[in-house]
Amino acid sequence: MQTIQEDMRTCQETFEFDGEGEEGGEPLEFPPKFGYQYKDLQDVEKALGLIRLSWPEVELEDERLASLPPSYQTTTEKEKLLLWHAENFRKQFHTIYRDRRPLLLVCDNECGIQKFVSTNIKPSTLSYPQLHTWLGCAKFVSDHLAYEPLSKPLALPERLCSPTWMLITQTANSFEYSTLLVSLLLGQGYNAYVVSGYASKEQTMCDLSMRSCPYLPITRTPPVSSTPEDCSRYRVKSPPDFRSKLLLEMEELERQRLQDEVDNQERERQRMIHEQEQPPPDKFWGHRVHSWVLILPNDSTEGTRYEEIKSPVFIEATSGYFYDLSDPETRHLYHGIESVWNDRNYWVNMQICTESCTALTWDLDNTSHWERLLPGEPSRLLLSEDKEEDYNVLQDKHLDMPFPYVDEIQISSLDFERRYPNGRKILLFKKIKSEFFAPYVQMDGLTSKMTEFEDYEYQSPVMIMENYQNRGDKLVESIKDLISGSVSDSYERGRPDACKEHKYSSMGSNSVEDERSLEFFDVMRIDGLRRIDANLTHLNQHYVNRKDFLYHRSVLFSTDNGPIPQHNIHYRKISRITEMFRRDESVDAHKDVAIREFSIDDNEIRLKYHYGEDEITRASRIFVKPPVAERGERLVFDETMTTGYHPDPMAQPPKSLELFYLLEMLLRDEVQAVNYVRDAEKEISVFLKTRKKEYFMPRLIVSMFDRNRNEEAKAGMFAKEELLRAQSQREVEEDIDYLRPFLARLGNPKALTKLQAYEVRQECLNDLKITLTNRANDILRRFENCKARLQQLQRKSAEDEDLSKEEKEKLNEEINEVNLIMHTLDIRLKRHVELSSDRYRVMVRILDEDERLLPLKGK
Repeated sequence: MQTIQEDMRTCQETFEFDGEGEEGGEPLEFPPKFGYQYKDLQDVEKALGLIRLSWPEVELEDERLASLPPSYQTTTEKEKLLLWHAENFRKQFHTIYRDRRPLLLVCDNECGIQKFVSTNIKPSTLSYPQLHTWLGCAKFVSDHLAYEPLSKPLALPERLCSPTWMLITQTANSFEYSTLLVSLLLGQGYNAYVVSGYASKEQTMCDLSMRSCPYLPITRTPPVSSTPEDCSRYRVKSPPDFRSKLLLEMEELERQRLQDEVDNQERERQRMIHEQEQPPPDKFWGHRVHSWVLILPNDSTEGTRYEEIKSPVFIEATSGYFYDLSDPETRHLYHGIESVWNDRNYWVNMQICTESCTALTWDLDNTSHWERLLPGEPSRLLLSEDKEEDYNVLQDKHLDMPFPYVDEIQISSLDFERRYPNGRKILLFKKIKSEFFAPYVQMDGLTSKMTEFEDYEYQSPVMIMENYQNRGDKLVESIKDLISGSVSDSYERGRPDACKEHKYSSMGSNSVEDERSLEFFDVMRIDGLRRIDANLTHLNQHYVNRKDFLYHRSVLFSTDNGPIPQHNIHYRKISRITEMFRRDESVDAHKDVAIREFSIDDNEIRLKYHYGEDEITRASRIFVKPPVAERGERLVFDETMTTGYHPDPMAQPPKSLELFYLLEMLLRDEVQAVNYVRDAEKEISVFLKTRKKEYFMPRLIVSMFDRNRNEEAKAGMFAKEELLRAQSQREVEEDIDYLRPFLARLGNPKALTKLQAYEVRQECLNDLKITLTNRANDILRRFENCKARLQQLQRKSAEDEDLSKEEKEKLNEEINEVNLIMHTLDIRLKRHVELSSDRYRVMVRILDEDERLLPLKGK
């Protein structure tokens, strides 16, 4: 077998340099008459995709670059051999296909060292649950890096930095974006590839200005309640229509003509909007170099990713969008493919992209459609190798891909939480400006801000939507309408006042008299208050689940006199209080109050009772309140002070004593109702003062589980981890007596006979076999249950076409969660199968060394 050095010498003898480089590594110097500078030759070299077959030493002045591992700064012998082979492949390819553009086979990394593109990819698995799905990986990569378009949009990139350097600088071009994303996807078991091809100007510039913003809240229109058709046999006949049919037809024609004019105007408006939103003609259409990610279905039917990816999918790593190849939009965005590669091989597309990328054949093992760089068996043949059969067959000796020179991707929890470059990122969508912030970057806890504009130039804002996290006042969302001035603040649970939502006008004076609406978490309040609607003259309170069956209180304030200042609160003069109650089935309907009205201006108390069964009228009663001076310690009651109505003419009239007690109770309830109103005004006033303080001095809270910011929690977690580590170490160091339960069955004899020793040994090994088998069956059973659940969800997603966008997102989240569980179970099962034989051998060795089983050896 030849060594790598011998292979290189053989390749070097067969190559013709044609003046492209020398063994010493120094660039060729042309005489001055040629008129070329070295920089011009470098540009030509990069434009033609030439591979330098010299490897001079590079001195790095940047301390960060110098601190990178040696593999980033040098070229190994196997990498040199691969570069020789790649240059030979490039020459042969461009000799046969002279009309094809140069291939991106190698590129300089951040240290200026020429590396093969596949060696930049190293499958990496991170512990964050958000990165266990392809959608989560794409979203993170698009958020974590800042996009830099290619300096020359029609040429191949001049550099291809490693994922390590990308995570340090958080800037990348499209090829570097794709490299990082493919590294994460391969680590999760996806069949992912980096694509080098051509795309539209909008994709190459990551221009989202004509796309709808996907981060806007979903507004669902309530379903229109249709009146049920009367299907009864006996219906009232409609009255005859004496109108002129000719006039009705003329009116209908006129109405139809006006409607057609409105429809034509709307269609013309939509056409003008569509023309305005169309991108201008691009003279470089089909020639702009770009890179994106391709995910193909797995070759093996085993594993969870086979069920998840059924057809090829394009992922735009710069934006996180994904495209199905059957979507017509894909044809307009991606125009052609030159090559694809992963960490194992490099494939050149031999198909004509007449229909962009939608009609390509994606069988990479088909050499008539895809030309591979490295020879070898197709991946499906390697996967179908039977391990149990032992054939004495000589393996083919061919060049394979060197190990990646890059380190495995590592992202700290703090960097993962910061997510965006410098903790902030701005995206421009169609009439929407989206700003994203990492937690704790903004002093007020702002994490996202969506500004909606009226024009396409982002000059006239009409609405602002803000989201917050980790605020002490529990504010999570604020929506501001800049035209009407309305503001809606939403809070999560945890506030002392249990406020859920606050709607008000930003043009008000922040006083109790302004129009506003307060919604509460009713389960967190003792009084069951759900909402308060207040303005200058009215105050409405809505209740739920109260023991006294009260569900609504309406207050009318008088505008004759000014507010009454008490305790720094301007209480308004109450004119009328109306309370509504639900039905109490334990009380007679004629005595169960439905509406209770305290008319303070009219000096009356009005009662309306619930309707009785099969009654069209209900009982009512009116009390005229005695003057306050005549009440004294004992109320004087006169029958002329009240009038009432009962729907049953045969019912007995109430006694005077009953009416006296009722009036006395109503007077006390009136005083209590007034106190409730004053408490509500006071509560609103206190809320406004608290909110003003929270707005100008926001306070952020740190979770006790936040290891990056909570020092006490961090020290406690480290101490707990150290304790668990010490405990695990003690458990490892302690000798476990595997024979104890089996010896106990024999009465713990001091010495064993040869037969007893044999039986104990066999029982121990059989018990281990049963345990390992049961554990594998349990994992397999859980995997099959998850697989059935996944098929059910996918069938539901395919059959239910009327699902809303919110329901589809919820269904996709559930599918991704099941996929994650299946992926975890698959890894556990494979690891269990791999370790079972080792565990059995270890157990045999331990039993053979046990002194109590020495009779088996004749000792």
